[in-house]
Amino acid sequence: MTVTPASATEQTAPDLAAEIARVRESGVLGSSGRLLELFDFLVACSLAGRSPKEAEIALAVFGKADTEALRDDPVARVYVHRLRKRFDEFYLRNGVKDGARLDIPKGDYRIVCTGPTSDVAQATDEAPADTSTSPAQGRRWRWGLVAAALVALVAGNVAAWAMLAGRPPSAAAMETATPWRALAEGKRPLTVVVGDYYMFGEYEDQVTLKRLIRDFTINSKEDLVESQSGIPGGFDRFSDVALQYLPASTAYALTDLAPLLDDDRDVRVVLASNLEPGRLKTDDIIYVGLLSGLGPLRDPVFSRSLFEFGASYDQLIDRKTGKSYLSEAFLSAPSDQMYRDYGFFATFEGPAGNRIAVLSGTRDTAVMGVAEAMTQPDRVRRVETATEGLRDFEALFEVKGQKHVNLEAQMIASYPLDSAAIWSGGRANIVVYPAK
Repeated sequence: MTVTPASATEQTAPDLAAEIARVRESGVLGSSGRLLELFDFLVACSLAGRSPKEAEIALAVFGKADTEALRDDPVARVYVHRLRKRFDEFYLRNGVKDGARLDIPKGDYRIVCTGPTSDVAQATDEAPADTSTSPAQGRRWRWGLVAAALVALVAGNVAAWAMLAGRPPSAAAMETATPWRALAEGKRPLTVVVGDYYMFGEYEDQVTLKRLIRDFTINSKEDLVESQSGIPGGFDRFSDVALQYLPASTAYALTDLAPLLDDDRDVRVVLASNLEPGRLKTDDIIYVGLLSGLGPLRDPVFSRSLFEFGASYDQLIDRKTGKSYLSEAFLSAPSDQMYRDYGFFATFEGPAGNRIAVLSGTRDTAVMGVAEAMTQPDRVRRVETATEGLRDFEALFEVKGQKHVNLEAQMIASYPLDSAAIWSGGRANIVVYPAK
C-alpha cells in the first residue's frame, strides 16, 4: 500500500523525470535484478504515455512464454507490489521533495509522479512545499509526512493523520518535564527509531506466492538464508520478498511526539532493523513501537531492567514483585469487550552522555496509550511526581482498551535505572526472547 493520499494529483513530466532519477540513483532498487528491470520497463512505458498489461510485463521482464503469459500468472502483480514497497521505503528514509513522489496507481501498471492537492494541504493545516516555510511549519510538515506514510503503510488511513495533525502543540510545557527535558535540550542529532518486522514469503513452484510469514527468530534476509541452509528444498519454498511492516500504533504515537521536537533539530527516522549500533553513542534516540520490535535496542533496554519477558512478547514479569502482566488485547480486541494491555516507558543516558527514550508496549493499544500518557503535560507531571523527578527510570503502564482504542493508561510500577551499569561491566538479565 503506498503512502500517497487518495486525493493526490499527478505532477508534470519534469517532476516525473527528476523523481525517476532520484529513486534510481539512491540504490533502493539494487544495482541489478528483476526489480530494477521492472522499474526501467515501467518507466519506458510511462514516459511513452501508455500502461502495459500484465501479460506484456510477464513477457518483457520475466521472459515468460506467450502461452504462460496469457494465463493468470501472479508474477507481475507480486513484483509490482514489491516495487511499491521500495518506493515507500525510499520516501520514508529520504523524504518527499517538494511534495512529489513516485507511485504506481492501483489497477494500473504505470509509474506516475503525485503530490498533495491544495485541499489536502489545507485540511492538514500544513505549509506548502516552499523554501520560505517557517521552521515550525516545516517541522509539522515533515512529521505530517512521516506519520501519514506510516499510517498508509499499515492501514491506508491518511485521513486519520489529517485529523490528528491539528492537535495543539504542548512543547513549551513538555520541555520542562523531567522525562523529556534532556532530550528537548539536546544538541545532538535525534534519531527516531520505529519498530518494524521482517516478513518473508512461502512460494509454490518457486514462483507463486502463497503467504507471507512473520517469524520472531528470523529478522533479516541473512537470518532467512541461515535458517534454510540445512533444509533440503528450503530455498525453493521460502524466499525474501523485500517486505517489512510497521504497526499502525507507531504513526499515532509519532503524532503525539511531534510537538516535542525543537524547530532546528536534526531529525532522522530509521527502521529498527536498520539501526546502526554507532548511533547508540552519537545520537539522542527515541524508540516508538512494540516491545517485540526493539531489535538492537532490546538488550540495552532490558540488561538492567527489573522487568523481563515471559513466555511471549505479550507477557511482562516484574522481577522484584514476581507479578505477571499478560496482554488481553489479542483475544479481546475483535469484540466489544474491554481489555488490559501493558505499556512500557524508559529513559536513560547513553554511553556517551546522549539520551535514549523508549515508548513501547506489548500490543498496539498499549503503545498508543503510553504515547498519549507521556506527552500530555498534566499526566507527565504525575509520572514525574511518582518517580520523584528521576532522570533515568523505567515504568509499566496498564492501558484499558476496546477494539484497538486506548481508553485510559495508568502507571502501575516504576524503578530507577543505573545507566552506567548498562554500558559498563558485566551485563545482567540477558535471556532468550521470548523465554522458552
